[in-house]
Amino acid sequence: MISAHGALVTVTNSKVVWRPSPLAAALAGESDEHSVDVADITEVTTEPGDGWQEGRLTITLGAGDTKVVRFAPGEASQVEALASLVAAARRGEAPDVDNAEASGAIPGFDFVGFDVETANPNWGSICQIGLVKFVDGEEVDRVSWLCQPPESCNQFEPGNVAIHGITADDVADAPGVADRIDAMIDFVGDLPLVAHNAQFDASALHSACVATGHPVPPMLFACTLAQSRAERLDVRNHRLPTLSEYFSVGLDNHHDACADAAACAGIMLGLARRAHHTGSLASFVHSSGFVLGTIEQAKVTPVTRDRSGTRSAAQAELLAAGGVQAVVEAAAAPRGSNQAGPKRGGQSGSGKGSGASSDGQRGPAPWQSVATPDKVPEPNVDASPDSPLYGQHVTLTGEFEPFDKGTLWNGIAEHGGQVGKNVTKKTTLLVVGAWNSVTSKEKRAKELQENGQEIQIWQADRLLSVLGLDDEPPF
Repeated sequence: MISAHGALVTVTNSKVVWRPSPLAAALAGESDEHSVDVADITEVTTEPGDGWQEGRLTITLGAGDTKVVRFAPGEASQVEALASLVAAARRGEAPDVDNAEASGAIPGFDFVGFDVETANPNWGSICQIGLVKFVDGEEVDRVSWLCQPPESCNQFEPGNVAIHGITADDVADAPGVADRIDAMIDFVGDLPLVAHNAQFDASALHSACVATGHPVPPMLFACTLAQSRAERLDVRNHRLPTLSEYFSVGLDNHHDACADAAACAGIMLGLARRAHHTGSLASFVHSSGFVLGTIEQAKVTPVTRDRSGTRSAAQAELLAAGGVQAVVEAAAAPRGSNQAGPKRGGQSGSGKGSGASSDGQRGPAPWQSVATPDKVPEPNVDASPDSPLYGQHVTLTGEFEPFDKGTLWNGIAEHGGQVGKNVTKKTTLLVVGAWNSVTSKEKRAKELQENGQEIQIWQADRLLSVLGLDDEPPF
């Protein structure tokens, strides 16, 4: 099977069949599959496209009719893969689709499930790393390592120990985290990571490197929390145990790093199989409307939504041309630099040029998903003083998909917090959602911190946990 734009294509020795994806079917108001007989095919031509232009495979039939299968920009490898399958079918050598589906394999779906546990609230205080490697959608190896956290943050807090059960005595004879990161680099290679609430695990790895002076390894990562939320699954929340149960994935020892890594890997496989995906992890993430996160020396760039498809297409092209290093270098390049990825034919990197589609129509600007509501709610005077939001002056920055800022503002106010639109000298708490660069509000908050103002900076998951809006606390 091959994932095309809005369709899944299956090739057998007798037929080429494509059926609309659930989203495409809903938009078109139809769900019927389409097919052609292999015996009627007289010619197959391909247009691979590029980072901005869609790819096409055109099937010509004996009667002169043509059928066109379209692919998203940056999916040239998928175009060629389908052409190869059709050519094999015309020779009577198409693979046995039923056997491949029965085995659960997803050819090309290679990645490493990843999870860390930490000794204390400092995200760099890694005391355990779990890694589970998958090739063609099937597990091939797994490792679980205890380690000593960086010396600057090696205290074991009771709250963390109560969650994962790891104590200072347990890691007393274990290697330091820097040594384990070396082993992790060897284990992972060029494969992308998959984690649940991946911004935490990726940031923990980055922080541990910084704390120990270890070079930050360039890596790509996907997030099962973000992708499962976007699927609107029929689940009560998106915590790891809940999703593991939904996808029939074993999770007998939650908060053991290796068990959690295996569970989130199983969830990603479940999501891919639910979408009938065939191909790489990156192509699945991109087709789901996301851009892979990156880990590089200066920062961690989170997994983010890509409503226009331009950033995922550019990332796919970079990945095909130069691998992980090319994608990470583009993420590290200054905004507006020509190192940050290909630009559309002849357009400059100006605001007016970015986000336009091939027909000249502007795509949705990234800030449209985080539009600020007009009315600021008043704090609840009867809120519990025990809430960590009570009496705080709170500002949000970034994206909090699938929640809009109005919902979050109301939740903050209900807990007795005062919402602010901007970071000012009154701000005591900034909550940072996903964004593909450091926002101006976060920069301002850090400047005020350096000047002595007491401002806490939370990641989005902590706010969602306090507000009871589900999902996984970071540990």
